[in-house]
Amino acid sequence: MKSTKMRIFFKIILICAVICSSIYLSACSGKKVTDDKKPSEAPAAATATPTPEADDTEIEDDDEDLEGGEEGTDNFDGYVGTVEIEEAGGAELPLLVYDGLSYCLYDDHAEVIFTWFSDDSYEDYVIRSSVEYEGKTYPVTAIGSDALNSFAFAVSITIPDTVTSIGNSAFEFCEALETVTIPSSVTEIGNYAFSECSALKEIVLPDSVTKIGSGIFYNCSALASVTLPSGLTEIPEEAFSGCELLTAVELPAGIVSIGREAFWYCEALESIELPEGLTVIEESAFYDCIALKEIRIPKSLVGLSDTALDACDSLEKIYCPASLISKFGEIFDGYDVEVVEY
Repeated sequence: MKSTKMRIFFKIILICAVICSSIYLSACSGKKVTDDKKPSEAPAAATATPTPEADDTEIEDDDEDLEGGEEGTDNFDGYVGTVEIEEAGGAELPLLVYDGLSYCLYDDHAEVIFTWFSDDSYEDYVIRSSVEYEGKTYPVTAIGSDALNSFAFAVSITIPDTVTSIGNSAFEFCEALETVTIPSSVTEIGNYAFSECSALKEIVLPDSVTKIGSGIFYNCSALASVTLPSGLTEIPEEAFSGCELLTAVELPAGIVSIGREAFWYCEALESIELPEGLTVIEESAFYDCIALKEIRIPKSLVGLSDTALDACDSLEKIYCPASLISKFGEIFDGYDVEVVEY
């Protein structure tokens, strides 16, 4: 009797499960899937959420230009979907995947917005200058925030001359990256754009760049050579913080401020020439620059933090204009150095 009741109970459970499944499938039947070879999940570093299903707008593959990835692999080259962009008021825009990168299509241009996948075939990586969709060419004009964050296998990256801006943390944690080619079309580079690129050895910022973000090369521990653009007016906070192999930096003539911890722990920095026109050096700007032996204060300086030169253990001489001795004398007294008037 007991076993008969149990069989009846389990039959009731099974029937309920079938009914619930039918209701769920019926509710989902109205969705339009743009591609049956869609990835199972978006990368963690994405700044926007890919939505392969389109409720109101169906996006078709262009078979002439695109080839979808093979089923059962991680290759989604030619994948077409949509992506919701907060900056565009939550609008869903077309999304294409090429060579492991996701390109978001706006009315007249495309932007790289995140990494879809990466493997060791991408050691020498060239970002596309344009992408095609439905017979129209979209020039790639921006590398978005976090776009290639942790793009782990790239040793060298070439940015096309269609790009004008590089977003915050765009190449952060690209730990194999040794060289980056930045074209003269780029005018702005965001905060921490290349931070934690621990293999990056040298970089040239073209003269077209007029602004660099805070922490742009933060903790680039292998960086030994950097060329700054001539039109730069400030070295932002933490710009070279932790660049322990950097021996010298030539500051552009137009620099007016050096931010907090800009050269913090640049332990190999032996010399730096502060340009006339510099007005402010903020706190801990040269903290622990233990190889720095002397520094020349420009006549234009009006603000000097009392911690700017802290822990510079090899500092022997500070050259200072006679007119500024009384202004900064108390700060200099805190260091065991020779102050030389000029």
